[in-house]
Amino acid sequence: MLEISVLIGSVIIGVLFSKYFLKNKHNSKLLLTFSGAYFLAMTVLEILPQVYGQHVGDHSHHTIGLFVLAGVIIQYILETISKGVEHGHVHLHGHSDKFPLGIFGGLFLHSLIEGIPVANAHSHDFLWAIFIHNIPVSMILYAALSKHTPSKMKQFLFMFLFAIASPIGFILGKFTPISNYTLEINAIVSGIFLHISTVILFETNEGHKFNTKKFAVIVIGFLLAFATVSMHTHSH
Repeated sequence: MLEISVLIGSVIIGVLFSKYFLKNKHNSKLLLTFSGAYFLAMTVLEILPQVYGQHVGDHSHHTIGLFVLAGVIIQYILETISKGVEHGHVHLHGHSDKFPLGIFGGLFLHSLIEGIPVANAHSHDFLWAIFIHNIPVSMILYAALSKHTPSKMKQFLFMFLFAIASPIGFILGKFTPISNYTLEINAIVSGIFLHISTVILFETNEGHKFNTKKFAVIVIGFLLAFATVSMHTHSH
């Protein structure tokens, strides 16, 4: 399936970037900023309008809004476990040679939840948003594993498990009763997207100073997301 290939491919690209191409910390932060901008724009331009446009039955706009806010809260809780890997940080203290399983568990759960709405989305907007987001997250996770997990086998195992997390979510959303709650899950995940993307943009703006390169990257991310949404609209 295209969706599973894209989701796994994003992790592979992230590992390759981390290992061979983007070892420069400044360039990595610019990529993270771009992903946050693209993520935010896709959420505001396409995903949220879809969520609010699909409200049915007893679900009012206010009720759907509660699910979006629930997504923000869920992501806040997940970040206390994953220590912020989703938005570009691994807050590890000391010089332990072991990568904390709790951090990986929180990230795995976050990635699994993100994959669920891809299964029943009317377009590939969720898919490409996660694809763009997963690349810098995979880079940061792999870099942290390389530093704190000397065993190459364990590094491969962790990255393999992370790579299949979103596909597992996709399979759950496609072939289990979870598919009956597509609207609610989409709303929750859009709240998660909002939380992550805004945190990325705020945290990469160090000292709240104007940075020309980061500003340009943000604008490019917004424009690319707009172009993606426009192409999808015209194709229909």
